[in-house]
Amino acid sequence: MNSGNTQEIKDIEKKLRGYLFGTACADALGRPVEHLTLELIKEKYGEQGILEVPPDSPWTDDTQLMLVLARGLLEGAELKLPGLMDKIAESLVLWLDEPDLGAGATTRGAALKLRDGIHWSSSGLRSKTCGSLMRAGILGFIFRNDPEKLIDAASLSGRITHTHPAADAASVAGAYAVKLALDGVAPEDMFLPLLKATEGISDEFTEALKGSYELAHSNLGDEEALKKIGQGWYADETFALSYFCILRYPDDYKKAVQTAVNITGDSDSVASVAGGIIGARFGIEAVPVSWIEALNERGLLEEMVAPLIKKYLEVSENKHQIS
Repeated sequence: MNSGNTQEIKDIEKKLRGYLFGTACADALGRPVEHLTLELIKEKYGEQGILEVPPDSPWTDDTQLMLVLARGLLEGAELKLPGLMDKIAESLVLWLDEPDLGAGATTRGAALKLRDGIHWSSSGLRSKTCGSLMRAGILGFIFRNDPEKLIDAASLSGRITHTHPAADAASVAGAYAVKLALDGVAPEDMFLPLLKATEGISDEFTEALKGSYELAHSNLGDEEALKKIGQGWYADETFALSYFCILRYPDDYKKAVQTAVNITGDSDSVASVAGGIIGARFGIEAVPVSWIEALNERGLLEEMVAPLIKKYLEVSENKHQIS
């Protein structure tokens, strides 16, 4: 992309904001109900479940760790992968001093190993929880125009904390889906590219992705279908649940996210993946203004926009020159 094209820069900025705020608002909507069963959610919020982001809402570790990865990318996205992983590892160590917003034992344990001097190639734990998937979407933005590096970076950075093949494949899918969304690809048309990008990594993930696609096209209602996919604590299920929601509501950010949070399971994680993908596709206009205004630290997201746009343009320009 020509960095001098003002309209293109404005468009990508809208999509970046859509991704950042789409992720964070969905995360914040799901936060109050993450550990509730669907029955308890309905009991507390009504038959339709939780529908609006409460005022002064914090996000969870899902958005926090996406921003941690973003800071690592700002330090070294233009580097070759080993150098970039050094920067991401440093960012994860610094994260240990941030407030605990509910991060899982796998991510925290790996970060503690990094702080103790264990190299990032050996710090990961064989866990298939969804922590690496949750932060991966920002890679799809930065490396949108370099799909090969995108896939390699998503896999390698994910394995800094989560080495299970299902988590590995989910990290790749989470990043690649954002790239596809930025390219304007509809969720329906993401299926084959996602299968190809994750091919050979994890049979579990492949089956979960196929199952999600089939259930989204079935006659089952949302609640029944989502129960069949799982609860989202494991990365393959998290992505499959998110993909189901955007398949069912491909043009409706709000409805897709509301569907994602009202489950028995990892509500905030499932929703934030879905919200980030739809936000990246349609831009900031897709995210309800009232939800954005309800975020109590939205300024942190705003501060990231200009540096991330600058890094995106640098990385895209470098790729263009090499090509």
